[in-house]
Amino acid sequence: MSRLPEWLRIRNARVHNLKNLSVDLPHNALTVITGVSGSGKSSLVFDTIYAEGQRRYVESLSAYARQFLDRMEKPDVEEIDGIAPPIAIRQKNTTRNPRSTVATATEIYDYLRLLYARAGETWCPACHTRVGRDTVDPVARRMLAEGEGSRWYALFPVRTLKPGDQQALKDHLYDLRKRGFTRLFQEGRIFEFSTPESLLDIDFARPVFVLADRIVIRAGESQRIVDTVEICYREAGEVIFEQAGEPEPRRLRFSERFACKTCNRDFPAPEPSLFSFNNPYGACPRCQGFGNTIDYDMGLIVPDPSLSIA
Repeated sequence: MSRLPEWLRIRNARVHNLKNLSVDLPHNALTVITGVSGSGKSSLVFDTIYAEGQRRYVESLSAYARQFLDRMEKPDVEEIDGIAPPIAIRQKNTTRNPRSTVATATEIYDYLRLLYARAGETWCPACHTRVGRDTVDPVARRMLAEGEGSRWYALFPVRTLKPGDQQALKDHLYDLRKRGFTRLFQEGRIFEFSTPESLLDIDFARPVFVLADRIVIRAGESQRIVDTVEICYREAGEVIFEQAGEPEPRRLRFSERFACKTCNRDFPAPEPSLFSFNNPYGACPRCQGFGNTIDYDMGLIVPDPSLSIA
């Protein structure tokens, strides 16, 4: 990927009252363009830089998407280098409310919410690890990196049922067997569905897993791992790989849920509404997005707690 130059270079701009203007503007900096009325400030910013950046961005889209966007004419300029898709915030009168801020009044808030939702990262506040979904192909690549010849059990958990609900447990196990799963797994031991008496040795009060596959890591096993992960995701939304034949086996857990893999804590997926204080989904639950609350100040009610009520 080519790196964007450090400068936005404009050569011989002739838009409106610009007379062969050449200028270099630095990236990653706040640039203010000032001048007397009629000096060409808007012609440079909106009719040259913004128009060319927007035109190039629209041309990069498909023909279907372009039909819904306004087409902009190519500005009268010899060369523009180092330009990126721009955003223009124009001056206008807006209706204000108690929640209005500079960001909402200029409408840049909508772009910031979209940026945070798409490019932002979620981190667990308890263990400080990054939260995310484990998609199938990265899981397969992660397992193939475990070393040639290592053996693993691919597991997914048996659905949690109410304590003592034996009939529901029986129905659930019957349903698993009907879908082709023939083995359960608990604490390194495998239990066969074909011998019902072996199921009596399982302590269903502790975690029990379904053995989806036994995998030996080899170069050509990528598709098999992908298929196994997809089966586990379809059944339980997660997959656990436990190393076989080791006295202290390693365990790797992957989940399609947007959750912390260490704390097993679910988080809301980043959406633009999550970053909106005007939306109940993203507003502060205490102040409802207004930034102030109505409450009692005990320091004003009882200014000197050392005195009695009398």
